[in-house]
Amino acid sequence: MKKIKILFLSLLIMNTLACFALKVGEQAPELQIASWIKNGPATLAVGKGKKIYVVEFWATTCKPCIKVMPYFHKLKNQYKDLTIISISTEKAAVVKNFIARYKNINYKIAVDDKQKTYKSYMKGHGNIPIAFIVNKNGTVAWIGHPLDIYLPLKRIITGKFNIKKSARHQDIYRKIQILLSQKKYIDSLKIVEAELKNSPGNTQFIALKTYILFHLNKKTEALEFAGSMLKKHPANMELFELKAHMLSQMKKYKELDAFYLTFINNCKANPVLLNQLTRKLLGTRFGEAKLEPALKAAELAYSNRKLHKLQRANIGETLARIYYMTGRIDRAIKIQKVVCRILKKNKKPKYVYALRILEYYERAYKLGQGKQLK
Repeated sequence: MKKIKILFLSLLIMNTLACFALKVGEQAPELQIASWIKNGPATLAVGKGKKIYVVEFWATTCKPCIKVMPYFHKLKNQYKDLTIISISTEKAAVVKNFIARYKNINYKIAVDDKQKTYKSYMKGHGNIPIAFIVNKNGTVAWIGHPLDIYLPLKRIITGKFNIKKSARHQDIYRKIQILLSQKKYIDSLKIVEAELKNSPGNTQFIALKTYILFHLNKKTEALEFAGSMLKKHPANMELFELKAHMLSQMKKYKELDAFYLTFINNCKANPVLLNQLTRKLLGTRFGEAKLEPALKAAELAYSNRKLHKLQRANIGETLARIYYMTGRIDRAIKIQKVVCRILKKNKKPKYVYALRILEYYERAYKLGQGKQLK
């Protein structure tokens, strides 16, 4: 029960429900920075009327924060005019030593001035990582977990974001958090169901309802509800993770295996999402990888003919890793050579790392063949 609760809290961005100093719709305070570690400086005032900012709070000791780093790197590559500023309250030397490992970071890293920025945004408390989108008017348009930033950011950039609706939802999340902290699950459920009538496609409310049902020990109902929502949103990663973890908690392993394959088929036209799914299935700890569905997802993604070259390199790197893990090192070498060729031709800094991986695969293959290494 503890694991599923932690999962849901993460999915629902419960850390965004903390008592922030700022609310959606308010003016964002100017940043007070003691030291710029990477790609600085920047001020909100200079970009007002011209730029959109993402202000994130993080720490070198926060594992979820570190997982955000490659995501922000890709986001910055996609939106060149976007300014991303990640702020730590740690000592400058600590942050500098940590960031030295990540030479290719393309967004701004800063150290707060005696927690002044942190306090002005968060009242000095609240979980990290947390991100604030500041629109061109200098207004806080969205608050949430950095990994959930893509859709609201895209809507803000394209001018399709409703800031009043966002502010209203934040107020509702606060009320629900208070009720959940008081274990008033029935009252919470009533609010969530009322909101789903107005916003039936809101996956955060969908996840909240599922969490509450599961917590009320209505596990079968929670599972059926998540399944019905997935039919309406067949390629939604949040809902996929939610249902997969419920099936795992309920020890419905055969159903879970079938669910993996169904979701992969639903995503077959989206190679980027398939690659994201593959990496989730591989996990981070030894022995926890779901190799069969991960292999199918990676091969399906790599076979997509519409991939541009850098996408093929990114997905190919994942596929090569799975081939290596499943003992097909010759295939891993073949795919990794393609990855290296693309990255070298496009003069990408990641080429050096990709080449090291290729050499590692080649050494492993030789050892497997009983050959001596030079």
